[in-house]
Amino acid sequence: MLAYLLKVTICWAVFYLLYHLLLGKETFFRLNRWYLLATVLLGLAFPAIELDLIFGPEEVPLYYLQPITVGVDQLQTIIVTASAEERPIDFWQILVWIYWAGVAVAMLRFGYGLFQIFKLYRTGQRRREAAYRFIATPLPHVPFSFFKNLFWSKYFEVGEEDRHHIVRHEEAHIFQWHSMDVLLLELAGVFCWCSPLIYLYKKAVKTTHEYLADAYVTEGFNKKQYGRLLLRQSQSGMQIAISNSLFSSQLKKRIVMMTKTRSSQWATLKYLAALPIVAVLLLAFSFVENPINPMQSLELQRGGLENFPTMEMPAAKDTIPERKAGTNEKAAPATAANDVHQKVDEMPRFPGCEEIADANERNECAQTELFNFIFKNLKYPAAAKEQGTEGMVVVKFVIENDGSIYDADILKSVGNGCDEEVLRLIQMMPNWIPAKKGGKNVAMEFHLPIKFKLDSGAEKTVQKEVDEMPRFPGCESADDKVACSNNKLINFIGENLKYPEKAKNAGVEGMVVVKFVVGEDGKLYDFDVKKGIGGGCDEEALRVVQQMPEWVPGQKDGKPVATEMNLPFKFALDKNAAQKAEIFEVFPNPSNEQGFNVRFKAPAGKLSLVFYDANKKGDVIEKEFPKYDGTEQTVRIGTSGLFSNGVSKGTAFVGLYDEKGNVLGSTTVVVQ
Repeated sequence: MLAYLLKVTICWAVFYLLYHLLLGKETFFRLNRWYLLATVLLGLAFPAIELDLIFGPEEVPLYYLQPITVGVDQLQTIIVTASAEERPIDFWQILVWIYWAGVAVAMLRFGYGLFQIFKLYRTGQRRREAAYRFIATPLPHVPFSFFKNLFWSKYFEVGEEDRHHIVRHEEAHIFQWHSMDVLLLELAGVFCWCSPLIYLYKKAVKTTHEYLADAYVTEGFNKKQYGRLLLRQSQSGMQIAISNSLFSSQLKKRIVMMTKTRSSQWATLKYLAALPIVAVLLLAFSFVENPINPMQSLELQRGGLENFPTMEMPAAKDTIPERKAGTNEKAAPATAANDVHQKVDEMPRFPGCEEIADANERNECAQTELFNFIFKNLKYPAAAKEQGTEGMVVVKFVIENDGSIYDADILKSVGNGCDEEVLRLIQMMPNWIPAKKGGKNVAMEFHLPIKFKLDSGAEKTVQKEVDEMPRFPGCESADDKVACSNNKLINFIGENLKYPEKAKNAGVEGMVVVKFVVGEDGKLYDFDVKKGIGGGCDEEALRVVQQMPEWVPGQKDGKPVATEMNLPFKFALDKNAAQKAEIFEVFPNPSNEQGFNVRFKAPAGKLSLVFYDANKKGDVIEKEFPKYDGTEQTVRIGTSGLFSNGVSKGTAFVGLYDEKGNVLGSTTVVVQ
């Protein structure tokens, strides 16, 4: 949101600069009004438009994974994420909170202005004029208009001629719908309150309103006499924030504009200067960048987790150093180079999570599987250890439309065996689930950065018996620190631990015990699973432990010491959870436009089969089995009406549900 507001501010600044330098001094008040309103809306729209979704070229920046750091000692298969305590203060989040607090204040101010007007409307005496409503109010204020209402205080007394001029001025605001402009800018100001340009725009639009109203009044009237009226009444009364009033803008500029010679018609050509500015801003802000995969950065080394400097990934292939240390021996398939895509409908995935129906969960699972594979198989080369070699290796490879990997090549090298080790890892990878575009499998290129880093910390003595055990943080001021810390630890685990899908599907239950060391500085390191049960539970327990913030270290003889801890995690399935289907499969898969079959066997009861377009979330097709007897059944499904927008091919979701809505089985089918 804040990035969007910054872009909006830049657009407004450019548009307003043109108005201030060229247009604001001209007497084309109506053109200036529409220019200001149009550029406010364009400034809001340009950063929100994504033209490349419609007109974007096929060739876009390549897809990059975040850096993965490999340390000297490989540990168990783990996923590491930075915890809240390990990070510095999140100033960005603080700015977001400040922004929304400002929105709330601005909304209250806006609402209060409307309430003031409503209060005057309810308490005033109303009478109908020809084209508006005249309201005589019992409170002191200057005359003002709001939409088709003219508010006049009983305490505001002027001569008949002055009264006529003021009424005619407010009629101009009413007839030209100036309140609509004011309302638009007030609403924009609520959500863009932190942009200084919105206040300049408000001032400019209101001033333009006054120029238009002054011109309306002085048609056939003496300008000097009207100017004297403005001078006499310039200090009068209270003004409502979101209204139009005779006395609301800069007096000197209005008098100058009233007496100024009309601008030449040739001056209208200045407005053409806005066209190239519109084109440049549209191109600058409405083309989105190719998204970076939200995989978490990992760092793995002896002695625990250490933050490493953020590496800014290059935006294009040719910005990476060209040195090449080796090439994958696999021969490239017959696929032509121009058939390797960089922009697809569905990204490739590391295999092992095809049974998960939810797309987000499936992607997260695939990322976990990839990390597990890397940590199990990638080793720090002995030569690199001996020579103290560290650095970032960047490898690129292509995932073919059948999932196979080829054309692995080192784009950034560090030497001493690190490059060869990375290439060896890529050659070991199994076939991936290929990318999809237009419902078909396509080849796609990846760049994978892997950071090699040696542990510079010395070995420390680890205590197993201490006078005071380490504690989970956050209870330093509590009376019973141990009980408080235990509760916070339990809450942390409850909020972060997830039952792995593989374990749930396989019915895996039991106790996982994770060993780790709380250093004398409170940092955690030397993670290990002392007792595992498999099914992904061991990795999940490790992940949660490595997410933990720094602890309060253990004490021995009054000094903080490194202490070994063992933390048990109990994984237990809900016995009341819905049973899974004994058989659930779709064939043929991939299918064709003739349709496919769904074979299933599940607990007896009321069941329903649900089908919809998995890519576009199109119309849902449902087949019900009110009295299913638990026997194996095969159902033939046609593809007509299955996909959105009338297309006949794509990826469809198939799910089997019981009468409570529990998923008994699910999968996807590709219709080619």
